[in-house]
Amino acid sequence: MPKNLINSLEWLSEPRIVCGLMTGTSLDGIDIAICSFSSAKDNHSFRLLAFNTFPFPSEIKNILKDIISRKRFIDDISLIHFALPKLFAQSIIQLCNDSSIKLTEIDAIGMHGQTVWHQPKQKEIANLRISSTSQLASGSALAKLIGIPVVYDFRAADIALGGEGAPLVPIFDYNFLKSKTENTICLNIGGISNITYLPKNCNTSDIIAFDTGPGNVWIDLIAKEFFNLDYDKNGNLARQGKVNSALLNKLKEISFVQWKPPKSTGRELFNKELLFRLINNITKFDAIATVTYFTAWSIAENIKSFLEPANRLIASGGGANNLFLMELLKKELPTINFAKSDDFGISSDAK
Repeated sequence: MPKNLINSLEWLSEPRIVCGLMTGTSLDGIDIAICSFSSAKDNHSFRLLAFNTFPFPSEIKNILKDIISRKRFIDDISLIHFALPKLFAQSIIQLCNDSSIKLTEIDAIGMHGQTVWHQPKQKEIANLRISSTSQLASGSALAKLIGIPVVYDFRAADIALGGEGAPLVPIFDYNFLKSKTENTICLNIGGISNITYLPKNCNTSDIIAFDTGPGNVWIDLIAKEFFNLDYDKNGNLARQGKVNSALLNKLKEISFVQWKPPKSTGRELFNKELLFRLINNITKFDAIATVTYFTAWSIAENIKSFLEPANRLIASGGGANNLFLMELLKKELPTINFAKSDDFGISSDAK
């Protein structure tokens, strides 16, 4: 097996079964997709064989939230670093059993880990200017537990060379969603929203990709805090409220939206503490309505400010299922044709 699986077209000259494993900033669980990949010259193809999301045990989820909020110490961080691979291994085995896929058929696992800190902007330490990012879950431990090669630590190399380390999805978007005739925006609405811009008939050097700001993260926090729900299904809660102009103006003062790309962000900025400080004394329905509108506005503002006109937008991620959010976004971008990645044979949840 080649040492560098990602860049080896030779390795992909015959179909390979690869398991992708992701836990995002929304902390909604462990997303696992098992796919068959192959490549012949520049013709890449894949087929989704199985997908499921496995919720985090509540104790694990609560500790992760505390770690991200800097309320836990190094002993808990170390504990989670090795607890997650065990959960991942159990979940992969369960998905294989549920889908009649033999574990021995999987050639490799791509594991992102759980981001608990992302600091792409440099800070000074010992006269050094350093960017950093941290994902929990030992790739070595997972490889030993499940007996399959694991590719991991995706962000560090880009960070070391002065990049943002995010988003990671553009290379997939380029290979499977680019168009010879249309400028395309691929929008992923997870906890954080990110976009990939693919000019028509583009090369990899033409790709523009960056985070736009919040996706589901603040909407989910309000849904949980005030409605005891994990998320706002179809945006039905937000529909019942009205946009609070004073709150919206405060949200628009968050400077990240106006930063020029490349840029990336996470819960370090769009966190619970900032959100609840801003929505203080706002009714719960107006709060979720305003934050939902701000989420749509921030995505659209980035598209208008930093991208050339596009013909189509292809949405994916959990936020693409929020009908109200997507309606607001379409109003902000009336000249763009909207679709979901499902329309191109790519599950918006599994992507």
